[in-house]
Order: sequence, then structure tokens, then C-alpha cells
Amino acid sequence: MNNTSPQTVKPIDHKQADTDFANTSQQRHQPLVIAGTSDGLLFVDSKQHVELEGHSITALASSSNELWVIADSNSVWHRNLNGEWHQVTSINDLRLNCILPLKNAVLVGTSEAHLLHIANGSINRINCFEMVEGRSEWYTPWGGPPDVRSMAVSQSGEIYVNVHVGGILRSNDQGKSWQPTIDFHADVHEVRTIPDLPELVLAATAEGLAISQDRGNSWSFDRTNLHAAYSRAVAVCGETILMTTSTGPHGGKAAIYRRSLDEPGTFSKCERGLPEWFSDNINTGTLATLGNIAAFGTCEGQLFFSEDAGLTWKQIATSSAPILCVNLI
Repeated sequence: MNNTSPQTVKPIDHKQADTDFANTSQQRHQPLVIAGTSDGLLFVDSKQHVELEGHSITALASSSNELWVIADSNSVWHRNLNGEWHQVTSINDLRLNCILPLKNAVLVGTSEAHLLHIANGSINRINCFEMVEGRSEWYTPWGGPPDVRSMAVSQSGEIYVNVHVGGILRSNDQGKSWQPTIDFHADVHEVRTIPDLPELVLAATAEGLAISQDRGNSWSFDRTNLHAAYSRAVAVCGETILMTTSTGPHGGKAAIYRRSLDEPGTFSKCERGLPEWFSDNINTGTLATLGNIAAFGTCEGQLFFSEDAGLTWKQIATSSAPILCVNLI
């Protein structure tokens, strides 16, 4: 594992946009939509601009109106409240897949199912994650090594890490120890926690929606009314669950569905303002929500937006590059 010297990059052409971003809570009436693409980070509200142009932004997360991104699958960057980008670290021997800001630290999930802890200018591998029960059985359908694919933290502090394919691991002690939860054969693609509901954990899996009401101790599945069970992304939008599905890992007849948070078996396909089908999967990390607002992006560069928990949608932007991740602030 090799670290490069940190870099600071100040914005050149977006001073007004940066000022707006830093004062978003006072000035913006609706969330700022941020989309990572294969050619930079796209900011969309009343106007659009791109930052980190030339970099493929494969994951992003927000914390107190600051941004953390993974660029080019090998470096971590941070954007402070002044709109300045700072390269935190660069790693040559692992692919960086997902990022999770925590209090005074950041977790990064990588290829070969490793977890990195970044804090106070240092980066360390979480060794106890290397010895978790059942690790030797993790696999991928194509025979390669498993990956950390997604992560989430609950309001009460539990950390959930999704390994593909290795299920969902939970830590109750800030990452000092880990326990397996769901049957790893469920083939989990994204894990989500819900603010104000620390008992509830959701996961998009190859078998549909997985839901736990006891912090991952037990799970049930809901695929009722889905045209296909293969699911890549899930999020909670107000009192509504949104989930993306398709016919399989290579896409085909991809769509987004919605159902009430507390009414299993009520999935309905989102149709108003959307194409009948998408040709490829609406992927892990490309569906984001904030209150009753939702946004998702596609590999064809389309960015869709909903103000009513997915009941109706409109396309708000088109990128010439595929959209790889989405966030709302």
C-alpha cells in the first residue's frame, strides 16, 4: 500500500458556485444534486458545473456539507466548506470501491474485501475485519476475489459493511469487532440504514429487498410485484422505499420500484416521467434520497429527479459521461 503526498486543489472557475455550496442550508430551497461521472463531479441545481474534471468519480459521500469522493478507483479526495479539494491519499495495490464518513474518520471499502481507516492524516487497514467469521467462504460468481461493495452507519452507531459476495457484516464497537448477519448467499449489492430508525436495515440483493427490523439479527425478503428480483440499489425516501431491479447482472429491463416503508408486498413500478425500461442496471450508489426528494443516474448519463418520493420523475440533466454515483445535499 503506497500513499502519495496530499495535495490541495483550489477551484478555478466556480467561485460563486462554491459560495452557494458552503451556505447551502441558508440559501437553497431544494437539495443540490451531485453526480459522480467518468469525467468529473457534476453539480446540478439552478445551474450546472463540473469539478475534478478528468477524474472518474466512482463513489461519493457527504458529511456536514463537506464531500468525500473516490477518484479513479485509487485516490480519496475531500472538499471542505470553502469549496477546496484536497487529495487525502492515493493507493496503488487495491481498488477503492466505497467511502463512509464517520466521526473524526473515514472508512474506505476496497477490492479483495479489505477495510481502510483514514484519520488524522494516517491510513490503516482494519485487521480485525481480515479475521471475521466466515471470511474464507466469501466468493464472487465469476471466480474472482470478493469486494467491499457498500457501507452504512446507523444513527445509534452500528456500522454495516456489505461484501460481494459475503453478506453484511456489523460492528457495534466502531470497527473493533465484526459479526456476520445475513446469509451471504443472498448476494447483497447495497446496504442502507434509516435515520431515526436504528433497528431497521435494508439491503438490495439478487433475491429482492432484504429487510431487518432488529439491527441485522434476522432478515426477511420482499419481491412481491417486482418484474424481476435482481436488485442493485435501495434507499428510503420519507416513508417510502425505493429500489432498482433488472433481469440480472448484465442489465435488461431495468426499472425503479417504490413501496411503503411499513407495508410489505406493495411494490409498484415507477413510471411517470421515466422510460418504460432502462437497458442497463441502475447501479449501487446511483440512487440517493433526502426527505421526500430522490435522484438517480444511469450509465447513459441521464439524471432523474423526484420531489414526491418517486411517484413522479423528471430528467434534470444529461451527462456525456456515464453516471457512477449520486448524492443529495
